[in-house]
Amino acid sequence: MSYLVMEVHPAYAVVLDEEGRFLKAANLRYQVGDTVRDIVELRHPREKRPALWKPLSGVAGLAACLCLVFFGYYQPNFVPYGALRIQINPDVELTLSRTDRVLELEGLNEDGRALIEGYDYHGKDREDVTGALVERAIDQGYLSGGETVSITVTSSDAHWQAREEQEARDDLEERYGETIVIQIGSAPTEPPVTEVVIPVAPATPEPAPAPADPPAVPDDPEDSPGSGGETGDADRDDDWDDGDEDDDGDQDDDEDDQDDNEDDEDDEDDEDDEDDRNEDD
Repeated sequence: MSYLVMEVHPAYAVVLDEEGRFLKAANLRYQVGDTVRDIVELRHPREKRPALWKPLSGVAGLAACLCLVFFGYYQPNFVPYGALRIQINPDVELTLSRTDRVLELEGLNEDGRALIEGYDYHGKDREDVTGALVERAIDQGYLSGGETVSITVTSSDAHWQAREEQEARDDLEERYGETIVIQIGSAPTEPPVTEVVIPVAPATPEPAPAPADPPAVPDDPEDSPGSGGETGDADRDDDWDDGDEDDDGDQDDDEDDQDDNEDDEDDEDDEDDEDDRNEDD
């Protein structure tokens, strides 16, 4: 194929091929109007396709930045890491981050809720909040000289827990050590009152007393009490004597009745014997 040189430049020449295409070729000392057969065509570099890993690298970089922000700033400052409990008479609990930021403040009893009412703890650290709560307890009459403040820290990190307890104790002792006692651990609780129930058996009813015999009525109305004559012991002795005589008389009457019955039975036996003899005759 032959080519017609159309333009000449120091580094390349523009040629026209038999098909009517303009091509760039290396300038091998060509002159305009020359006809040449072999040329060194200069081709444009092919467009490179974007690598697939480049968009992924951007996403990975963004994720790395988010992890750095979360683990480097958000987690140490805004994720609960432990709790600090303060027991005076009010009982309150502070939820702490790893960097001692107070994330939540809760009253565990009625006095504790009254103590923290109206107090803004947001954006404050453990040292500021504990000192303010002790001050409020003193002002409200919950804490006075010589009384004890108990501090307890709970966390899954034993090293952090021990460090927080010691630092909280040191901070309070530095401020109030001359007036109050700071101790680590829960306040002692009073033992529960044990009720002792003693069963009491129902009282056994006493038997009713037998009815007393009616007093004997004296035959002589003049001998009865209050009817005149002598009173006192003599009247009572007479009454007893009369009663004894009446009893003896009744006994004699019973014996007489028994003798009469025996005589009647003897008479009946005699009559029967007499009837038997008459029948034999």
